[in-house]
Amino acid sequence: MNECIINLGAINWLAVGIATIAAYILGALWYSKALFGKLWMKLEGFTEEDLKRGGIKAMLITLITTFLTSFVMGTVIATWGVNFWGHAIPLSILFGLFLYAGNQLSDFLYSRRPLKLFWITATYRILMIFVITLTLILWK
Repeated sequence: MNECIINLGAINWLAVGIATIAAYILGALWYSKALFGKLWMKLEGFTEEDLKRGGIKAMLITLITTFLTSFVMGTVIATWGVNFWGHAIPLSILFGLFLYAGNQLSDFLYSRRPLKLFWITATYRILMIFVITLTLILWK
């Protein structure tokens, strides 16, 4: 087998960009004070001042990693030929729940971090992957 399994030409780069922005906005809402921001800060032991230090760097890195997640999901969708919006749910379960959250759960348990914090971050990642995947599938 001499072929590359990743066909970069089949990736919809505009959709990857839109999915990145949509997922980034979801994160901003998810971690806002209106949703889980206050509880997340409390469980992490952060203050408002803590978040101001290094905030721009963290936001930029988050944007980059969100783009990379969108790229990976775009690669999966293009390679597997996914074209039905309903497949966003099983892909989100496969990658978000099993791959991301499953691995993070063991990290949280070993580091003895609160399970409430795990559920805040894991649920966000599962929904983030759902938003990315749905956007990529619908943007064909």
